Amino acid sequence: MDWLFGQKPPSTFENPILSGYHPDPSIVRVGNDYYLVNSTFVWYPGLPVYHSKDLVNWKQIGNAIDRPDMVDFTGLRDKLGLFAPTIRYHDGTFYIINTCVGCKMNFYITAKDAAGPWSDPIWLPNAPGIDPSLFWDVDGTCYYTGMTRVKKEE
Repeated sequence: MDWLFGQKPPSTFENPILSGYHPDPSIVRVGNDYYLVNSTFVWYPGLPVYHSKDLVNWKQIGNAIDRPDMVDFTGLRDKLGLFAPTIRYHDGTFYIINTCVGCKMNFYITAKDAAGPWSDPIWLPNAPGIDPSLFWDVDGTCYYTGMTRVKKEE
């Protein structure tokens, strides 16, 4: 019996799906393909982009932050930088929204092909919080979500 889009399921797979250091993974499905990005903090090139057909076998196809002038990591400690990217796809365009802790905070980049090239960052000075995500409503409206700390009243 066929499993996913005519493919047979793998008999074994590794957990985590990518060995090594790949924190905060985000995956999007586009047709029969899956794309994954993960945090890279202050390491350059940043935000590796992976492709899979079965959620088991992954191949790196590029880096979304691949030009030194895209994000300035100068003076940032290794615990800062690019945290928890989210990859999305809408209407023929890939989007990665990300927080750069210690930089200008939240930004997004776009590409027609997940392998790149990716646009220069579009910084979002009025987008609070960390761990951002994007959502498109059925009418095409795009919404931003982010996590912020709520201060308790005393």
